[in-house]
Amino acid sequence: MGIFDFFKKNNKRNEKRKEEIRILEKPDFAEIELNKLTDYYDWTLKYGEGKLNLDLNFETEMSSQSELNQVIEFVNEIPVFDNQNQNYIKADFEQAVSMTSDYLNFYLDELSENELAGIIDLKSRKKSRSSLLMEKLKLIRVGIYPQESYFGTFDYSIDIDGEPCNQLLVVQINMDGSLNYITWES
Repeated sequence: MGIFDFFKKNNKRNEKRKEEIRILEKPDFAEIELNKLTDYYDWTLKYGEGKLNLDLNFETEMSSQSELNQVIEFVNEIPVFDNQNQNYIKADFEQAVSMTSDYLNFYLDELSENELAGIIDLKSRKKSRSSLLMEKLKLIRVGIYPQESYFGTFDYSIDIDGEPCNQLLVVQINMDGSLNYITWES
């Protein structure tokens, strides 16, 4: 192995280690009365450099401290789940039939060159336009459903003119973070 091969190999290792873990502001769950639940609670929280909408959805009028503790634990893991979901999205993108590819192709078909240029570097030759768009996906909402068969819904969008688009790439996961499905919603 030559000296340049050694540096290339070490750089690739360092690139894999650079998973960004954003800091999530913690919601105040004080308003939740376990014996008198409402069906919907929501917060807008600081997440990294931006904002994240978090909502909590109940199917019943009562819950337990144990269930609330599961919610708190899940919320604490949102930054980790976000990174994990990015890997799910990339893996889906690489499949022959891919909801992620369909979602990204929507932007490529619908946006003008000028609009695309406001989002990605159109001159880049290192990656496809789809790959560049995928890198622009941003987590904008997490919905938590502690009484459903799944546990969390993570909505990703691409900003257009500084605002998230209403087209969402949705990653639904179970409490342990395992993937339930990926879909596209508007």
